[in-house]
Amino acid sequence: AMVARRLSPAAAPPVDVLFVVLPDSLLLDLAGPAEAWRLANQALARQGRAPLWRLRHVGPQSQVSSSVGLQLAGLEPLPERLERPSWVVLLGRPGEAQAVVRAQPPWLAARDWLARVLAPALADPSSPHRLLTVCSGALLAADAGLLAGRCTTTHHELLDDLARLAPGARVLADRVFVDDGNLLCSAGVTAGIDLALHCIARHA
Repeated sequence: AMVARRLSPAAAPPVDVLFVVLPDSLLLDLAGPAEAWRLANQALARQGRAPLWRLRHVGPQSQVSSSVGLQLAGLEPLPERLERPSWVVLLGRPGEAQAVVRAQPPWLAARDWLARVLAPALADPSSPHRLLTVCSGALLAADAGLLAGRCTTTHHELLDDLARLAPGARVLADRVFVDDGNLLCSAGVTAGIDLALHCIARHA
């Protein structure tokens, strides 16, 4: 029965977890949550179950330098359509708000993609798609106009900047993460791991 269940064609395809990787992305914002999802899939495999998540790394450039100088290569282009349930993860970048929000081509391309491809999907409450932000990744969501009317948070040093960028949002302080339906935002770097575990528990 276990084998039949694992091979059943009726099994839902795994969720695409799309990490949007820009130049100077905080490496731990990527690696911490990604390891949580990888370990969750590993635990499912031990039970003879199919994976529930497929990790993908996308961005406007195929190779970038991370916050610690490590080169991240082989990044997929930002997809023109979300072909199956997708959780889009926006990562933080180091520095103050003016260093994070830089009107340079990679940032502008990601902002345009979020507004054009993801925003319409998130407008439908029954959509299977989600937006997750880690640390200052919330500033990109705000710049793309995705936080209006929503509850959100970010790193405590950037709360005022987030409120300025998203005046229509309710910015909450003293939260590890905020779950507002298909928008989920986390505070500092390691809070992204807490958010990933929350999503794993809710989905699995």
